[in-house]
Amino acid sequence: MKDKIMGRSHIKVDEKTFKKILTVVVPAYNAEKYLKDNLESFCIPELLSDLEVIIVNDGSTDNSADIAEEFVKYYPNTFKLITKENGGHGSGINIGILNASGKYFKVVDADDWVERGAFIKLLNTLRKSDSDIIASGFYWVYDEGQRNKEDFVRKAEMKIPFVGVDYNKEYIFDEIADRIYIKMHHMTIKTETLKRNNIKIDERCYYVDSEYIIYPIPYVRTIKFVDAFVYMYRLGRQGQSVSIEKMQVNEKNYDKVIESLLVFYDRLNKNIMCSQEKQRYIEKIIARIIAGKMKIMLSYPPTNTKKKSIQGFEKRLRQNYPAIYNSNINKALKILRWTNYLFYREASMLVRRKYCMGK
Repeated sequence: MKDKIMGRSHIKVDEKTFKKILTVVVPAYNAEKYLKDNLESFCIPELLSDLEVIIVNDGSTDNSADIAEEFVKYYPNTFKLITKENGGHGSGINIGILNASGKYFKVVDADDWVERGAFIKLLNTLRKSDSDIIASGFYWVYDEGQRNKEDFVRKAEMKIPFVGVDYNKEYIFDEIADRIYIKMHHMTIKTETLKRNNIKIDERCYYVDSEYIIYPIPYVRTIKFVDAFVYMYRLGRQGQSVSIEKMQVNEKNYDKVIESLLVFYDRLNKNIMCSQEKQRYIEKIIARIIAGKMKIMLSYPPTNTKKKSIQGFEKRLRQNYPAIYNSNINKALKILRWTNYLFYREASMLVRRKYCMGK
């Protein structure tokens, strides 16, 4: 049965139907090299009864499904395998949301994993919490081919991920929205929030993490922070979609996500009720995504055509989405705007030197 609330499909959810404390969804496409490490990280005896791990096999042509089946066989009350035709990372998240039976929901990509002690700390917090979002830290982990992943170099994006907050204290999201930024790797969210508001992510598309972290925000009331680096985010593997070369190849995907975010933004306080504090928070995140788009555009050899394309994009943003335009915090982009792109060629050279190894 569905209601219509502010023009959005709103699904009734009985929270009593949730059988587990946490559902982890693992979208997996041809991930046989990494998947065992990922799934083994959840095999913590004292957590298994409260944990559901849904592996979404996204049309893999390797042995990913066979690896997942082994875990389903040994831990049938914890691991679940769903095999589907290839639909991209977003489709894996969507399938996970539809099938989740945990009170809370987290996405862990197939080539990443969770740190044992920190994950235990997160589950213990979830058992005692009712906050809409539980935020924990993550490490960038640099895979340079070492046999043992414990030898990978770990680096925190920030030594203190959430500055100026008290851990394990529940906050009203609006009261601290101006000083936080919750990424996918930080976020554990109430499954009810995703199901009740029919949160769906673009499919057959890269870079949809931003949709996943933005779309639920209007419906979030409370947030709590855990002092633990739970998520191990693998970097350095060949072909990773966040490399600048892959971002160039998949630039149209990046554009598609930006357009989806702008459509969502246009609906705020028209079809979707949203407080001013949350709207400003969303504006800042979209501004970050757009700064990433500018990095891609500057990573190509500079030409007058490319420069005009950038300026045209900027003009549209400034005219139609001034709040997002003015939310930019990227210093390089600020300088380019301030000088009316006088230093466009120099900026392009610096971006290519940093991300393209001088190409």
